[in-house]
Amino acid sequence: MSTSVQESAILMSLKALHKDAEENNLWFYHQSSDEGEVWCSPEYLRLKQSKGELIWGPEHWELRNPKGYLNTLKLNAESTVSEYNKMAERLQMETRLKLDQVH
Repeated sequence: MSTSVQESAILMSLKALHKDAEENNLWFYHQSSDEGEVWCSPEYLRLKQSKGELIWGPEHWELRNPKGYLNTLKLNAESTVSEYNKMAERLQMETRLKLDQVH
């Protein structure tokens, strides 16, 4: 099977996932030791695939709510800032970090 035929078959197999993602405001998620974590909105994934990138079959993708990921990032940022400030205090440094809350 030629590469272009194989890629076309993969893209066709993702149509149902794209539809589900768009209807439910979900993003494509992939995690592997080679790629790490990959998060793509349906639009961004189409853009990357139009450039020949991220053409992976449905078994490599999971649809997830990006707001959950955003919350994880926020919690990680808060933890990192807290850890930095504790270390700065131990080192008697004046510099402290603060996260601004935007609502």
